[in-house]
Amino acid sequence: MSRICEVSGKRPVVANRIVRRGKAKREGGVGKKTTGISKHRQHPNLRKLKLEVAGKTITLRVAMSHVDRVYEALPRLRGMKLERMSEAEIKRALLRLVRS
Repeated sequence: MSRICEVSGKRPVVANRIVRRGKAKREGGVGKKTTGISKHRQHPNLRKLKLEVAGKTITLRVAMSHVDRVYEALPRLRGMKLERMSEAEIKRALLRLVRS
């Protein structure tokens, strides 16, 4: 399962972890020196949301920064005719509403 937010598209990014030593110039030292740089991954803060819509359970992987957008879109989704739609179609309709 990929670590990608279904709403915003947030995904893991590669960043540098920098290790320094020494005393900063503003504190009276000769300056900070870099002693090591290593790459590491920063993952989005994803949570699984289980939503009950039209008697069907929909699961979304959403970044915490976008959870409120999903809950704001739910009332607009309930106005649509969802009884005949499958879970995948309801999920697609919800994501369309959230992204717009």
